[in-house]
Amino acid sequence: MGVVCCCERESLELDGEVNLSHFSLLRSVGKGAFGRVRVVQHKTTKQLYALKYINKAKCIQMKAVENIISERKILEQIDCNLIVNMRYAFQDEDNLFMVLDLMLGGDLRFHLDRLGTMPEEYVRFYAAEIALGLNYLHSLNIIHRDIKPDNILLDGKGHAHLTDFNIATTIVDSKPLTSIAGSFAYIAPEILLKRGYLSSVDWWSMGIVCYELLFGKRLTLLKIY
Repeated sequence: MGVVCCCERESLELDGEVNLSHFSLLRSVGKGAFGRVRVVQHKTTKQLYALKYINKAKCIQMKAVENIISERKILEQIDCNLIVNMRYAFQDEDNLFMVLDLMLGGDLRFHLDRLGTMPEEYVRFYAAEIALGLNYLHSLNIIHRDIKPDNILLDGKGHAHLTDFNIATTIVDSKPLTSIAGSFAYIAPEILLKRGYLSSVDWWSMGIVCYELLFGKRLTLLKIY
């Protein structure tokens, strides 16, 4: 299917400042912790995107401002066609907005719930694309820290894309991290043990995902130790 990880980034300039008026607002497709997600169309290019609303008051209430700022900074560094890229970002008085690649194929959680398990050839294909995406992130010293089926979206052609960088972080000077972050079922032992960790934790999570896709159940830490 010929996948190359990096692509040319779209210009973030639209004759000056980008704002909501540059887009036609279409249907709602979901709701996150800080607001809804809806399909929008760029009025000039006619390109479809996913517009993520992030309510400022909710961010402050949930003490998530630092995470949102970190997520945006990380997304600004990323340009890979196996990741849900941020194409534009702007704000108004009430909301922050992220304009993201639109994925029409659903997430792997949806497909796993629908199918129960997946054929090995499907899992090999998804594993290869997830690995390419992780390699790209790690080349930028970015750790995702929340690889799970819910955060792997499929496009209209069935290619896998990593999404949700809310708890992603950057490694500085190869210094191991000690903070606990991630979804428990997919979290690497070294994170829980607080012995310090680097990007290898994403590979652990990917392994758990592949096991779950193949067998329809999660491999838990209690079964490993």
